[in-house]
Amino acid sequence: MARFSRTAAVLIIGLATVSQALKPVILADTNRDGKVDVQGETDSAGKETWTNEVGALFLANIGDTKKRCSSQMNLTEIFNDRNFLRQELDKCNDASDNVLRNAKYLAPLRTRPMADLSSAATGSVVVVGAEAAKNTRIFHKAGSDWLYVSSNYTFTAQDLKAGLELGIDGRDVRRPGGWDGKAVVEFRLKDGDKAASDKVALRVAPVLTHHHLQFADEVIAPEPESDGKGTRFNTDLAAALKKAGLQQPLRQLHMETFLQDFFEPGYASIPGPDGPVVLRIVIRPSSNDQGGVYMYRDLRGDGVGAVQHYDVDQAGDGKEATGNLEAIPPHTHNGQKYPAGRVIMGSRAGDRPKLFEFLEAQETQQPVELDTMWLYVGHVDEFLQFLPANNERGWVVAVDDPMAGLAILEKVQKDGLGGSVKALSRPSIPTDPNDQKTLNDSLPTITVDQLLGKANFSRVQDFAARHIKKNIDILKAEVGLTDAEIIRIPALYYNEPMEHKRRYQPVRYLPDLDKEAEQQKNISTAFQVYSVYPGTINNLVVNTHIVAPDPWGPAVNGEDVLKEAISAQYAKINITVHYVDDWYSHHVGLGEIHCGTNSLRNPTAPWW
Repeated sequence: MARFSRTAAVLIIGLATVSQALKPVILADTNRDGKVDVQGETDSAGKETWTNEVGALFLANIGDTKKRCSSQMNLTEIFNDRNFLRQELDKCNDASDNVLRNAKYLAPLRTRPMADLSSAATGSVVVVGAEAAKNTRIFHKAGSDWLYVSSNYTFTAQDLKAGLELGIDGRDVRRPGGWDGKAVVEFRLKDGDKAASDKVALRVAPVLTHHHLQFADEVIAPEPESDGKGTRFNTDLAAALKKAGLQQPLRQLHMETFLQDFFEPGYASIPGPDGPVVLRIVIRPSSNDQGGVYMYRDLRGDGVGAVQHYDVDQAGDGKEATGNLEAIPPHTHNGQKYPAGRVIMGSRAGDRPKLFEFLEAQETQQPVELDTMWLYVGHVDEFLQFLPANNERGWVVAVDDPMAGLAILEKVQKDGLGGSVKALSRPSIPTDPNDQKTLNDSLPTITVDQLLGKANFSRVQDFAARHIKKNIDILKAEVGLTDAEIIRIPALYYNEPMEHKRRYQPVRYLPDLDKEAEQQKNISTAFQVYSVYPGTINNLVVNTHIVAPDPWGPAVNGEDVLKEAISAQYAKINITVHYVDDWYSHHVGLGEIHCGTNSLRNPTAPWW
């Protein structure tokens, strides 16, 4: 019996040696703690199946180091060439070939050292599946160099015995109807007549948009036009940003006035050993407008990439603009956590922006569809915003309140001042002649009584209020929002300017209530409105400060009663308002300060 045991023990030891020699192990940061555990087992459990909770992440390495790609762009040729395919803008980036330009954005892969291999052993590492292989790159750290691992790259016994130091990145992001970002990396080993393999699952990090709980790092605005238009606004904006505590100076780019509509700042991030590794990514709207092309030239660079979900048929469609995209801050609802928040976009009678499906494909900030058919421009930033607050949720939603705005005007009238007080208190400013868009852009001179006397003025406020409530009800259902978490900002809407007419404004008639639902189904018949006064809610959020358009409401005893009421509402959540005049720079063009700026925010909060 004893002799049998000794023989069995020898056999078992021999089998164990062979088994160990042929048991390759490849590991990634499966537990998302920023490092790969080669010595222990913390990255072993669940490594072959990627889930939302467990599984390694890697970045789409689509930056433009040293502006290699953007410096080659000739915008004149691009804009003049009708045959130029805007999809070509995506074809050049740091990962568009097999050269590693910035190792910072590689996600680590490791294999366990295998000291017992013979000198004849060889190995290979491949990404399984044609779609995943096409969209990923693997590199091998050899000394101080990173070598591209092609499909026929062979690792030597010396490499395998020491353990492989590898890195993976992506050539693209998650795409609707295309690659979902998942990749399985297989480590294959041969030693003599024996062969074995091991796998680890990863997924490319989603493209995320910023929310207002992320601190503003930098603000971008268009540079003044060649004739000086916009100079005074940029000067005033820069001063307000300094008062709001922003350290970085205002960045000015050669872009159109409402640059918010032409790109959305975003980012992708993964865990790293010293905190999140972040690549900023600017998102182009799904339209053929020229403004979005500028972001590929001017915003891409070291640590900044760009993406688009392109559709040639969407040129000029206002709902596609990224001014129609905002983010709900992080929250939990019905047991579902949204650590990066969620996206909102406005649709027109169920006709959703094309970008909606791109955001859905990221599977992280599940978008919420709001209704903006009632707005002439049709953007969500015209009537609501999300702001930091000292409450349990950490934020509130601010929404326009047309009935409160109407009550302010009616009180002026009730106090007997409606016939003498001008509806607009804005004075003439010396730079006005230069800032005016046309020769007929004179300031309105009508009184409060005359404004209230416009056809169906009070009914239009009710119309706007009901449609705002409809959207708030959607947010309540999707987010669990309560009335205590809503701040209401006095505002006023109409389907015409305060005075004069707009040539491009189609004549639409306010329908009777029983016919409204049917009329609002069609863009050609829908009654649509915009802000009569500069819309304060369309502002720039700088932490607990906002830079907002001056509403220039009626002045009673020297005080703007509309502005006072607005400031009081923001003060309830300790938000400091810095008012800037944008009447000629933005308001007369149907936009405000948020429309005309963009902000890069701190992207380091983990979302995984």
